[in-house]
Amino acid sequence: MSLLGDAPSTSKREATAAERLHASLMAYLLGTADEESPLSVLSGHSDVLRLIWHVVNNAWKREQMMTALQAQEEKKLVAFAHVDNVTFPAPKSINVNMMPFILGDKRSLPPELHAYWPMIAKCTSTLHRSDGKASPKDRVGYLTVHESVVHEGASQRRPGLHTEGFNRDVCDSGKVHTLPRWHPWGFGHAMRHGQFEGGLFMASNVSDSCHIYNAIVPTELVGRGGDVEPLRPCLNERFPSAPKPRTCWPADDERYGSHAGCARCDMHLEGDDIFDQRRVTGPIALRAGELVWFTDRTPHESRPLPTGQPRQFFRLVTSAVDVWYAAHASPNPLGVLPACKVVSHDKFTGKAPLFTGKAPPAEPAAAAPTAAAAAPTATAPAAAAAAPTATTPAAPAAPAAVDMSRSAVLRRMARSRSPHITRIGCEGLSAQVHLRNAFRALQAATQQAVAEAAAEAAAEA
Repeated sequence: MSLLGDAPSTSKREATAAERLHASLMAYLLGTADEESPLSVLSGHSDVLRLIWHVVNNAWKREQMMTALQAQEEKKLVAFAHVDNVTFPAPKSINVNMMPFILGDKRSLPPELHAYWPMIAKCTSTLHRSDGKASPKDRVGYLTVHESVVHEGASQRRPGLHTEGFNRDVCDSGKVHTLPRWHPWGFGHAMRHGQFEGGLFMASNVSDSCHIYNAIVPTELVGRGGDVEPLRPCLNERFPSAPKPRTCWPADDERYGSHAGCARCDMHLEGDDIFDQRRVTGPIALRAGELVWFTDRTPHESRPLPTGQPRQFFRLVTSAVDVWYAAHASPNPLGVLPACKVVSHDKFTGKAPLFTGKAPPAEPAAAAPTAAAAAPTATAPAAAAAAPTATTPAAPAAPAAVDMSRSAVLRRMARSRSPHITRIGCEGLSAQVHLRNAFRALQAATQQAVAEAAAEAAAEA
């Protein structure tokens, strides 16, 4: 846990540690150096000081989170909505993460992903268009598709409570303009499309594999990489009921006929009496094929599966993200680039990238012969000294340094039409490693080509 605050600096220069120190923490530490302060007894006990500050921070977070949840309930804010039901295509072991493409252009997606276009179109048809602004279908979106076999007791996606918004790299949170209309009788589909701005869409083909809360986490409480697991006690207190599916008719074909099992009313409400529904008091366990929209600060988690089975996961980010993490995301082999800043550090640990950005050292040039070495020696026969020497070819020029920075490699990958790159991006490799492997493969190939060019030049010499 950082002991530094996040208050923005008014100057363009980077703030010093002392300037970024939380005011309360500064007073706390100064008290340990004041002999007249009761805190002076803690001087030198850094472990106790850290523990006390940790407890104080947790108390502040709890108070802020509970206040935010109360305000959201009073304002009747909605953190998610059931867009419609979808059918997944046949799996092909595809695994892409945050691949950029044009939301309204099917041609901007690799052919391997075209089977998901009906689901994408269903999402984009609900995007709200502001007056005087370009169509949201003209901007860059980010697609995630994960098809794999999940082992018993494991989760396919990221476990633990998290959001898609990050503390220092905040996305558009998302806003509901109009909720979809789910008829109280239940007809198996939305009777009217909703209208959403920003946020993201998600679905899977396995029931009870994802839980989602009707809550919006304040930005300042979102941890690194979107982690909100420390807020679980607050959410459990506000949503004490066990996770369960959204309100729907019982799966009794004999009694309910075609309406059996169909969803009814809004997902964030519960109660069989449509005139006396209330906000859900627990997380929603999403059912297979339920396409949901939610804000990028809505807490959710991928759940471990009780039995091993295949699972397909779909996510579409439509908001204007600030940062695209090259260490975790999939480049588009058709050349569509992220419409945001590209960074290479790990979004969960903040560690430096695998590649330093330095070009490989150039091959040393052949040393020019010295004058003494070129002159004939005194002991050499005169005929030999007088004989014409063969023209010495000029030393081959050192190969040009190749830019091996991550951004340069990313640009080369984006321009590439190689099926190898497409395979790396679209087959069943882990989303955390497939791009890393692609970079390594492309870097090795480039370095090998430089070495072969240098060897050929040396051989000709």
